[in-house]
Amino acid sequence: MSGVKTFSGLIGLFSICALPLAALTEEPRERTQVFAVCLGRASAEMEHRWLIGGGAESEQDRRAMFEMLLDTVAPSSGLPGPQILDMRIRAKMAHAQLLQIATFHTDPDRKRRAAAAARRAMRPCSALLLS
Repeated sequence: MSGVKTFSGLIGLFSICALPLAALTEEPRERTQVFAVCLGRASAEMEHRWLIGGGAESEQDRRAMFEMLLDTVAPSSGLPGPQILDMRIRAKMAHAQLLQIATFHTDPDRKRRAAAAARRAMRPCSALLLS
């Protein structure tokens, strides 16, 4: 039962943070939040690819782009560095948990749902780099 609560909690966290495109305004504070979340997710994707093999280089490039974007907007955001780091770490840990479930869980349905949730979470971040 606690596994279901954990998975539901992760989905809730992603629903809060999964709207980077809608949240991306001219406000440096909001841009900083979006880029911090995307950087955290990209870090989790990169590390996961290193662990399981394949595709780590492209994930490393994506992560570097979000790091550059965050470094550009963060100074004008007014957000303290520790708060920005907290956003990055929370997003990274939540995304890493989804990737771990998607890769290693024994329940095929849960693996499928976690993989779908991880893909949905990365879509808005990927769209930011394409725009």
